[in-house]
Amino acid sequence: MKTWEEMTKLETKIKVRIALHILLAILSITDAIISKNFAWGMCGLLWILVAVMEYCDTKLLKSSDALIALQERHIDIQDKMLDDLLKELATPNIVIETDLIKIPKHFTKPGKKKLNKRIEFYNKNKYFEVPIIIDSSNTLVDGYTSYLIAKKYNLKTVQAKVKIGGK
Repeated sequence: MKTWEEMTKLETKIKVRIALHILLAILSITDAIISKNFAWGMCGLLWILVAVMEYCDTKLLKSSDALIALQERHIDIQDKMLDDLLKELATPNIVIETDLIKIPKHFTKPGKKKLNKRIEFYNKNKYFEVPIIIDSSNTLVDGYTSYLIAKKYNLKTVQAKVKIGGK
């Protein structure tokens, strides 16, 4: 994602046009001073006004486009969050006896640091940091550390989410 400065940066051709307007203003004002012609001085001031207007107009348009892009990005993020929440809400919760949960052979014991962090979270909040997720045959899909904590504290039952759609 680009920064605000990058999104609102002026293109080279706009900068050149503004520089030319300023150059025309300088030439007009110089000519007005040399020839003592008030009209050329006014032309110079008008060229400065044109340069300022072009700069402001371009910056406003770029800022507007950048804001729209940011809003669209945030809408996409919110949509994803809502989709995730709806999926979470659609996943049924059940209470299951810990002894009925089957642990696949490919699950490895988590690192001590990770497990201690999760135990600390459980002790502080009285719920698991990561939910226990099982499939329809009560095989653990995710939340092995939470399962280990339940076993450590001799919990007879735990809340688990049932993953719909297989293993």
